[in-house]
Amino acid sequence: MSPYTLLLYGSLVAIATSGLFVISGVILIRLGYRDYHKAAMLSASMFALIFVILYMIRSSLFPHAIYTGSYRALFLTTLWSHTLLSIVNFPMAATTIYLAVKKRYDRHKKIAPYTAGVWIYVAFTGWLIYFFLR
Repeated sequence: MSPYTLLLYGSLVAIATSGLFVISGVILIRLGYRDYHKAAMLSASMFALIFVILYMIRSSLFPHAIYTGSYRALFLTTLWSHTLLSIVNFPMAATTIYLAVKKRYDRHKKIAPYTAGVWIYVAFTGWLIYFFLR
């Protein structure tokens, strides 16, 4: 397996795992399992960080793929919304984690659903972009 393929698949697994941990974390907090929720969300954050590292390494070593399909407008809409929301989600996630660590749960509860929604969207559209480029 080539280094490019390892980095690509590693990043895809990392972002999918991150998204699944976010979904698990949402379910766990709704069921009242605060400690498991915390573990799931910290795991989601760790896998997101792994994704970013792998993505940056891959992007710096290999050229980006160019979309040549017939759904260009849909691809670009997906790509731009994914990119913009991934940039926005970083400070949202950092703030959400900070509020939880500082036990400011009233403020944490207000921002967390938006952070989780954006995070899941970004993880899902990351996979969608991968399939567009295949």
